[in-house]
Amino acid sequence: MNVQWLKREVLHFLDLVPMSTSSVAPAFSIAAAYGSMVALVGPQAIMSVVISFPFFLMASLIFRKLNRVAPHCGASYHWGSKFMGKRYGGFQFWIITLAYFLSLPPIIIPAGEYTLDLLYRLGLIARSLEMSVFWDSIVGMIWAILAAIPLVLGVKPTARTTEAFLLIELIVMVSFIVIGLISLPFHTVNKINLSWFFSAKDLTSLPLFLGLAASMVIVATILDGWEIDSYASEESKRPTSWPGSAGVIGLISVFLIYMVVMPLMTIETPLSAISSSVDPLARWASYVIPNYAWAMDIAIICSTASSLWLTAFILSRVWYSASREGLLPYIFGRLNKYGSPWVAVVVMTSLEILVQGVELGLPSVDSLFGIVLTGAGAFLLLEFAMDSITVSKIAWEGRIEWYYRILAPVAAGGMLFIVIMGIIDAGPAFGIPADIYALTISVLIVIGGIYFSRRGNRVNTVVAPWLMREERQGRLRENDYIDPHLSCYSPLFLLIYFLRIKAENKANNTKVT
Repeated sequence: MNVQWLKREVLHFLDLVPMSTSSVAPAFSIAAAYGSMVALVGPQAIMSVVISFPFFLMASLIFRKLNRVAPHCGASYHWGSKFMGKRYGGFQFWIITLAYFLSLPPIIIPAGEYTLDLLYRLGLIARSLEMSVFWDSIVGMIWAILAAIPLVLGVKPTARTTEAFLLIELIVMVSFIVIGLISLPFHTVNKINLSWFFSAKDLTSLPLFLGLAASMVIVATILDGWEIDSYASEESKRPTSWPGSAGVIGLISVFLIYMVVMPLMTIETPLSAISSSVDPLARWASYVIPNYAWAMDIAIICSTASSLWLTAFILSRVWYSASREGLLPYIFGRLNKYGSPWVAVVVMTSLEILVQGVELGLPSVDSLFGIVLTGAGAFLLLEFAMDSITVSKIAWEGRIEWYYRILAPVAAGGMLFIVIMGIIDAGPAFGIPADIYALTISVLIVIGGIYFSRRGNRVNTVVAPWLMREERQGRLRENDYIDPHLSCYSPLFLLIYFLRIKAENKANNTKVT
């Protein structure tokens, strides 16, 4: 079967930055996760974000470097196959699939809840309808279908829709931040304490430390999404320059928003109200300016919707990449006239609706939400840890800058440590014994991990001709893959080396033509 390539040079840098920021979804992330985090560790939930951020910043810098070396819409899965081996890449594909697919239900469930909450605040539905699990599921299914529309229409409509929704989200968020700051003298419920941001005492107390670790697993889902620009690299105009950089900007931007909004919420809202609410951001708004709290729901819905289709965007590109290389059936690599892998989108949406339908038979939606949320966080951390291990290997081989020999192992160790420690306490926090929770995570890993790691040996890694040229040019621009020991050789050796690379580039360009 002939490979169908994604459309080239579609996304500008000014498309990638909003996508990376909106994929993290600051309003939705706070609304969906902060209540669970406060329920685990109280106001120290802020500290779990502060401690986690450096590891994610390291991960974003690692993604940036890997994009310079090998831009590819499969991103993590491709890098694992290219630098660590095809079995490793096949296993990483399964981890990525679990990470992003399990990230979808914790988006769809709140999407229904927030929509019903907005309609109730506007007086359009009754309270009983707002509290209905049935209608929550139905509205969530509708959102899953609506989110598939921009994806099917192609990457540019997806980017434009994202930018419009992000603009609305930021306008509302900034407005409420200003109102919250002005209202501080009149609405202080909890006095601010530096221990919210960092406390050595909490790190040395085992119960508090385990609670922080469980909270940090949830943090993975609210500091995740910036990497979408890596999965959009083949569709960007400068695949070896822009992807990765946009992700770093998106991550830092959202972290700064968290460091303003979360303390404000904690100061101006009772902790019991935050931890017990499915929408603590709107609850905070109702304390600060009650008559206009519904406006916050609009921001949250915009954030939730864009997060939904952008998470699905990442998974659709991963499945498309795996299909064109033979890891998945080729039908997942089918593109429509808009350049969208529509089969992957349709299958994914159908599975989302199926999972949402399961919710109808469950007595507690909140328990399902918490368990799936922490599970998604665990697999996201594993994904970033595996990328960090990949960079550790190529750094110690002398292929990239020396300082990645330190940065990458620290990032990998930190991510894996959070996963292990978080699993100990994440299950019990939501009513499931730690051993059962750990067994469930392990079984999910083993089920597909063994199959795809074995199948990975039969995969043919496919790289677009223009990406091969970009990759080689990128190596020369950034001095990647040049043996550091060459610096001690004579200029003649360096001249011969660069002439050889130039000859290879010319030969490859001739073949492509």
